[in-house]
Amino acid sequence: MAGKKWFQAFMRRHGELSVRMPEKTSMCRASGFNRAKTSKFFSVLEGALFYSDGSRKIPPEQIFNVDETGFSVCQKAQKIVGQKGKKAVGILSSAEKGKTTTVVCCVSASGFYVPPMFIYPRVRVREQFLDRGPVGAIARGSKTGWITEELFTQWFQHFLDCSSAKAPCPTNTSFG
Repeated sequence: MAGKKWFQAFMRRHGELSVRMPEKTSMCRASGFNRAKTSKFFSVLEGALFYSDGSRKIPPEQIFNVDETGFSVCQKAQKIVGQKGKKAVGILSSAEKGKTTTVVCCVSASGFYVPPMFIYPRVRVREQFLDRGPVGAIARGSKTGWITEELFTQWFQHFLDCSSAKAPCPTNTSFG
């Protein structure tokens, strides 16, 4: 088995390598991200956004991207060796451990954003959870802290309320 001194000498001999923290990537996401699927996605996207003459079908202010992200309080990856200069070094990870808080964010291509939805790992959500939070943000709870179909429906109503030209987004917080 190689020891600490061997590793240090190896790293000195290979100046293009460094010890880094990997980004976690699920097996499903890694296997679904390939050249064929990516090319098909952008081909369909181009057909949805532009006419054959290159003019826009949909203006940027009507193009929105919504995503959710979870913050786990337990999981921490170990360092690995990777090539210097690489912006991202990944590692496959197993199922999440610990409690997760989810944030649902949405922004348009023109820069308009919908205040986020926070989903806490609990049934009852307190008003204090949004203290110093973004104006108009909403907070919800689920047993796992993950988004559910019902919570997405609530977020979508929040999106409609905020993105409608007729009704401005509420500036007060909402709890449920």
